[in-house]
Amino acid sequence: MGNSVVRNSTLQSHYESVERVILAMRSQIDQPLTLRQMAKIGCVSPYHFNRTFRQVTGVPPSQFLYALRLDAAKQLLAQTQKKVIDICYEVGYNSLGTFTRRFADVLGVPPSRFRKLVHARSQPTPAPELTGMADQETAAGACVSGFMTVPSGFRGLVAVGLFTTPIPQGTPVACTLLSHGGPYAIHGVPEGEFYLFALGLANLAEGVTTVDHGNSLRAGGRSVRVSGGTVDGVTALDLRPPSPFDAPILLAIPSLAIPSIVEPDEESKVLA
Repeated sequence: MGNSVVRNSTLQSHYESVERVILAMRSQIDQPLTLRQMAKIGCVSPYHFNRTFRQVTGVPPSQFLYALRLDAAKQLLAQTQKKVIDICYEVGYNSLGTFTRRFADVLGVPPSRFRKLVHARSQPTPAPELTGMADQETAAGACVSGFMTVPSGFRGLVAVGLFTTPIPQGTPVACTLLSHGGPYAIHGVPEGEFYLFALGLANLAEGVTTVDHGNSLRAGGRSVRVSGGTVDGVTALDLRPPSPFDAPILLAIPSLAIPSIVEPDEESKVLA
């Protein structure tokens, strides 16, 4: 019992340390933060802080900070009329070229294009990055399948996708949509190591909707390896509210434009 109390106390201390640093990242998004500075805020050594941060969040602290900066840039592009160069400096970049390249590399579109997509989101036509829906049953590659658990009373869609990084960013390697919890299958998955994520899109109205990724339900984050047609890894997903320790969702478009109703025979479609 004594060892259990010590372990629980240590675990709580780790989470509190990481949370302090994430709060500092968010409040000083434009300021450079070295690993040593982060460790000082977390009240541990740089070595232990780096290891603890990865254990709690699933990603290194520097990568988490970059994701927060790009997420802040997304919000400023979507919600303000500030110039791109001003946003660049506001989220901690010293070079407009570096900011533009980083934004485009991660989200798939440059900042100016992202802003145009946001302003056009009320139109029913999906953004180009979401076109090309294909029948998974005919796609070459492996099938990643599992069971999705959703909270009681949840109504909406669940997007399940495989990404090449431990942060859900850019365009997924493959993705499927569910209209409810239960079994799911993603066909046409190439060989490699991927990270499985789910995004709960609740309270959808009729027609086409846009989604606030930051407040959406989440699941997953574990790695899945596909090799020789076999899948190795945990594929069970339990949809939950977002946590302060979740890295931002940096999808390739500002907000998903998705039909509010998916018929059962459509649930096996994948984003090409």
